[in-house]
Amino acid sequence: MTDTQIIVGSGYDQGASDSLLQTGALTDEQARVVSEHQAKTGLGFDQAAMALALASEEDVALARQAVQGSLAMQLAPSTTVSDEIAVLSDPASPRAEAMRLLRTQIIAQHVGAGRRAFAVVGATDGAGASYIAANLAAALSQVGIKTLLVDANLRNPRIDGIFGIDPNGPGLSTYLSLEVNRPERVAYPNVLPNLSVVPAGPPVARPQELLSGARFRTGVDILLRQYDVAIFDTPATNENADALTVAGALGYALIVARRNHAFVKDVQVLAGQLTASRATPIGAVLNEYD
Repeated sequence: MTDTQIIVGSGYDQGASDSLLQTGALTDEQARVVSEHQAKTGLGFDQAAMALALASEEDVALARQAVQGSLAMQLAPSTTVSDEIAVLSDPASPRAEAMRLLRTQIIAQHVGAGRRAFAVVGATDGAGASYIAANLAAALSQVGIKTLLVDANLRNPRIDGIFGIDPNGPGLSTYLSLEVNRPERVAYPNVLPNLSVVPAGPPVARPQELLSGARFRTGVDILLRQYDVAIFDTPATNENADALTVAGALGYALIVARRNHAFVKDVQVLAGQLTASRATPIGAVLNEYD
């Protein structure tokens, strides 16, 4: 397996000099210009940005405050993105093209309608919800949509493995368990350009109760103010009710079924369960991949 190496910062100390880069405060083109000026002058990244008038002292102060207040940025110096992300590892492949087609549909039917978040829900175990959620998030970020991917599968998370994030590091469970006071403190920014990730975090008891609580809904409301769209990965509905709880809180869900592993009836039953949970199905995906 060949992985794609993506560097997203190197912790608190470096954040004192390249906080604008870590927090994504500049566009890709601006960051390139700053890096070139930095190489010529020997200035720190933030200093080079100010010298080019691409950022003010206030911008830098706010970015440094964000770095210092984020557990994720302090504890996750770098990450390796798995080649499961087909739009990166094999962009000319049929699976990558399928993800781009799904991206187009989501933008037209969901994001374009002003809807901000949805859950990716598997009709049965092994449907590939995590694969679809991760690839779709990466595909959306590639066209400049500020995207958040949240692993709400607190029982058997996969998003941390796909993006090379420490499974024992801070995540959604850290926030829900009252170990941090703000959900953005457990968001890993710029895992890819325009893509931030909230992993599941360390294992917790009674995940259903945590996801059903007011704190989860409050955290969702806070996070949605900062992103164009948020995608929530969830466990299969044939194992527990977590996915229905998450989808109900968000209001929308994308159903995933795996070819030769699910029946039409499974999808129909799940669509009915989502409706009963006050979540509107926005579509269904027949997954042929891992």
